Amino acid sequence: MESIAAQLGTTAERIAADNLLERPNELVVGQTLVILQPLVSYRVRSGDSLYSITRQFGTNTNTLWRNNPSLRGGNEVVTGQPLNIVLPETAYNRNIESGGYVYANVSEEVLRQTLPYLTYLTIFTYGFREDGSLIDIDDERIVELARTYGVAPVMHLSSLSERGTFSTELSARLLGDEGLQTRVIDEVERVLRAKRYEALDVDFEYVDGQYAEAYVTFIRRLRERLAPLGIKVFVALAPKYAADQEGLLYEGHDYAGMGEAADGVILMTYEWGYTYGPPMAVSPIKPVSQVVDYALTR
Repeated sequence: MESIAAQLGTTAERIAADNLLERPNELVVGQTLVILQPLVSYRVRSGDSLYSITRQFGTNTNTLWRNNPSLRGGNEVVTGQPLNIVLPETAYNRNIESGGYVYANVSEEVLRQTLPYLTYLTIFTYGFREDGSLIDIDDERIVELARTYGVAPVMHLSSLSERGTFSTELSARLLGDEGLQTRVIDEVERVLRAKRYEALDVDFEYVDGQYAEAYVTFIRRLRERLAPLGIKVFVALAPKYAADQEGLLYEGHDYAGMGEAADGVILMTYEWGYTYGPPMAVSPIKPVSQVVDYALTR
């Protein structure tokens, strides 16, 4: 660790803190390390608090959390602790929004550590029943925690049944019945208002191809209902390379139609490597690029 620090003009202590290394002297070949080189740094003094440090340097807690993984999204500081106050500007030359999905039983420690880096937090998931009622989840704590960190909580609506699986039959029943759609939309609006969600992400998977147009219409109806409330509607799309791509996962997702109907789309480019499949990357760059290139044409 000392040799790496000397090579890069930093300290072993800072590398260990910025990478949350519990055993910094036990590095392995191929291990990746993040090297933060602050323009302004500070060592915590006796009597300091995170709030007093933000006041001293004219910054805010979110910035300190993002610049210092060792804070783990918390407010506790220790005398002698090194902090990165100002980091060099990024070279992106554009704004980047980031989002993540969590289950309602997510570890609060992990969540607090991650929230400073997010724009949106989507909580998985509200399914629905055949009568249009929603399958509720215990999400109030996560919604309020996200808002505390300045992250927009996103309600997730899916075609998940009470059995916990995506249901082709359930989505077909909904998309073929305008009255049932109205009841679901009413329920979605109620939850959005009551729990103070700021956006909606719709994720119907394995939609039969004959309902592709009806699915677009359902998204359009949701957007028309929620736009006056200032709530955006996103839709998750299966990773397609072509309009006529065969397979139940793809045929019900019309890229062009959804691009027109929704405020934004989320390309689900993470289906290649999975627990029960052969060893491979979850999101290999070549197929992901193919999906994005196709999406941009639509």
